[in-house]
Amino acid sequence: MTGESLVCEPARLDWSEPSGPRAADYGDVYFSAEDGLEETRAVFLTGCGLPEAWQGRRHFVVGELGFGTGLNALALWQLWRETRPAGAWLDFVSVEKHPLSRDEAVRAFAAWPDLEPLTTRLLKQWPSRQKGVHRLVFPEDGFAITVIHDTVEAALADMDFRADAWFLDGFAPAKNDAMWSQDVLDQVGRLSAPGARIGTFTVAGHVRRGLQAAGFEVAKRPGFGRKRERLEAVFPGTSAATMPLPRKVAIIGAGIAGASLARAFAGRGSEVVVFDAAGPAGGASGAPAGLLTPRLERADRPHVRATLAAFDYARRCYEGFDGFYPGGVVRLAKDEREAQRFAGIAALMDERVEWDGSVLQMHAAARIEPARIVARMLGDVPVCQARIASVSETDNEVLLVNADGKTLCRADCVVFACGAGMTAWYPDISPSAGQVAVFAGEAPARPVTWGGYACAAPGGVLVGATHVAGEDAGPDEPAIAGFREAYARHFPSLKAGEVVQTWCGVRASTPDRLPVAGALGPRSFVLSGLGSRGFAHAPLLAEHVAALAHGHMPALPRSAAEAFDPARFEIRRQRRGG
Repeated sequence: MTGESLVCEPARLDWSEPSGPRAADYGDVYFSAEDGLEETRAVFLTGCGLPEAWQGRRHFVVGELGFGTGLNALALWQLWRETRPAGAWLDFVSVEKHPLSRDEAVRAFAAWPDLEPLTTRLLKQWPSRQKGVHRLVFPEDGFAITVIHDTVEAALADMDFRADAWFLDGFAPAKNDAMWSQDVLDQVGRLSAPGARIGTFTVAGHVRRGLQAAGFEVAKRPGFGRKRERLEAVFPGTSAATMPLPRKVAIIGAGIAGASLARAFAGRGSEVVVFDAAGPAGGASGAPAGLLTPRLERADRPHVRATLAAFDYARRCYEGFDGFYPGGVVRLAKDEREAQRFAGIAALMDERVEWDGSVLQMHAAARIEPARIVARMLGDVPVCQARIASVSETDNEVLLVNADGKTLCRADCVVFACGAGMTAWYPDISPSAGQVAVFAGEAPARPVTWGGYACAAPGGVLVGATHVAGEDAGPDEPAIAGFREAYARHFPSLKAGEVVQTWCGVRASTPDRLPVAGALGPRSFVLSGLGSRGFAHAPLLAEHVAALAHGHMPALPRSAAEAFDPARFEIRRQRRGG
């Protein structure tokens, strides 16, 4: 998949009718001309037995085919806020092949003023056209939206969750038969929990028969507005008990990985405590300045989609934080071959990544002050400046012990997020030391990267960074001389003055240069191996780990989760017989 676009074709809307938009490619409406919101409430909410079905539940999952304008998500969210069981979490999972732009969503939402302020909150996180998963989290409401931009067949085949309810809201079967194929309905059955209910507007015969073939009991019900009938369906069985909630979570590491985990777990109601001998941002997350840039590859692969999704998620997390400075980053090409590669990458991306013939413009990238970002992500979560020497796991809890044999914490689960310092617990991590320097002088108008990078920093301009295998970055003088030479070469009109500050840190890398995020055992998890892109990747991967620990909807599809699976290196060794 090296030549395919990484963005979906957008929805083409026809706004000629006052009742709302039509999909030009399908010749069908997005919602009822009579009252789209009331139709959603009648067909989908009532049709799936909501809110009664989630009463007494700690976790509930609603799946949807056809995100469209997001109207169903908004109506569901509004009902959830009004009737949410105490401490419960709702996951809404939807698929969309042709996403609307944010401006088009704004225009559509104008028809439903009663849904404010939810529309404003949804628009603030409105997903891009990028293919793959988009995670929108609203922890204050115990609500998460996962939108997958892809064909419905590909999206469902790559997911593993169990829905308690389904909104089948694709365009009419006569207009879009792919959404209602037997393969799709079989996937809906595979992904349904016992007792799951379906609501849909169509009563087409092949849809009824398809749902029955997928294992559902189907019945017609009175329709909404001019439609005489609609369908409801029920999957056999009764809902199973949910897994125990990790009430107390211990996190080892207070860099961006640990801070992101603290935010994700605390947002789900867990009591969180973080341990780090050096304190917040005391390690590789403590550079004076840095860049938030996407990992760009000229391919459409699961890990590429996931890292791009992680960049988008991180940017939304940091927006409005002190220490976050949007405005884009420029990438220079070192030679003609790299220029061609950058041009090819830009051709796969949306308008936020652009090759202008001389440089790669990453318009959504940003400059950051890492320690300030870490502090905001940690929030009020306590950080204990203590070194954990050992961790033991029992049937009921995990124990964190210091070098003196003293138990510092008892928790329901532990997450290792201590970067290069975690080889004792996970051996497939390699340290890589790096240095940067801050010089007095003027920084370029926009941050620039070329393999190294330069950007504004407190006190002047930061230039970096070295990459040295191991934990010793080496002496300062050669690195500083190299930084001066690179800065003079790339910015002959600017001058790097006296050295204001030097800094070194140790990154954590893996053999395949991809992070590790997932379970190590029943009560232990890991988030590490982030390399030089911790701030771009940590928030979404932390959300994924927290969701796994709580038994919630994973933040990544199966193929991406496997690409970051902590067990992948051991699996590969076993396959090689080593």
